[in-house]
Amino acid sequence: DDAVNSKIVTENVASVLVNKMNRLHEQTQRMLIVASCLGATFRLSAVLEVMKNIPQVEMSSSMRVSRRSVLGTHTTIGSSSSSLLSSSTDRSPFARSIEELELEGLCEVDNEECHFVHDQIQSAANELISPDQRDSFRGRIGSILLLSLSPEELEASLFEVVGLLNCAANCAASNITDEERDELARMNLKAVIKASENAAFDAATVYCQAGRDALGSRGWEGDHSTMLDLCSHGANACFLTGDFDTMNELIEEVLSKDIDTKEKFRVSDIKVKSLFAAGKYNESIDVALD
Repeated sequence: DDAVNSKIVTENVASVLVNKMNRLHEQTQRMLIVASCLGATFRLSAVLEVMKNIPQVEMSSSMRVSRRSVLGTHTTIGSSSSSLLSSSTDRSPFARSIEELELEGLCEVDNEECHFVHDQIQSAANELISPDQRDSFRGRIGSILLLSLSPEELEASLFEVVGLLNCAANCAASNITDEERDELARMNLKAVIKASENAAFDAATVYCQAGRDALGSRGWEGDHSTMLDLCSHGANACFLTGDFDTMNELIEEVLSKDIDTKEKFRVSDIKVKSLFAAGKYNESIDVALD
């Protein structure tokens, strides 16, 4: 069976990659793990920022135990990234780890932008993280980036950072405060708006749900403005993706609240457009006049 054979090949490739990664220098393993949490394509500065701000002991505790990692001296730098690395004192402590990733054919470095040579490499790198700590570890990386990146860098990496922070919120052992949840909801709202501006409406609906989950049952009382924005932007994204059930749920949630009529108009307008698009002209007029 082709499907079975394909699955076996995929599992074999993953096993070979994990074994290869386990033979990397320990610092290179740590860098690879951080990069895998940032996506198939990642910014080198973001990886180095995390490496500088997360204690080695904390990093090691999140890794699956491996006795095969190389603890000796790295090979001499000689690839295309050498001039890039030697030009920055911030990168020099990690230069040989970046070099090793290139020499082993795991990553390609092009100035600031880096990417895994194959998506299975990213998946295999994730396997180096202890399964029970993956969400909390990703959330820790998100928190470091949120605090350390400049506003411009944060805007460029918004989706990655918000995705990592959402992992922490979803972690069963999460103990984030209400203030942190409020901030997380606002970060998700920024992601909803940015995704919608880029016509990535499916992604926008995901961030909308994550933001509403972050606020929880206290959302309308605790941060009424953010909840309204999440519902209205989310309803519009659902309308454009054809998820009318969720769209109507968000609209009805807003309309059921004791809020200003002008605020309710933001979602009733979406309902009018959806009814009109469905050919329900009389109903759309009734809603518009209500």
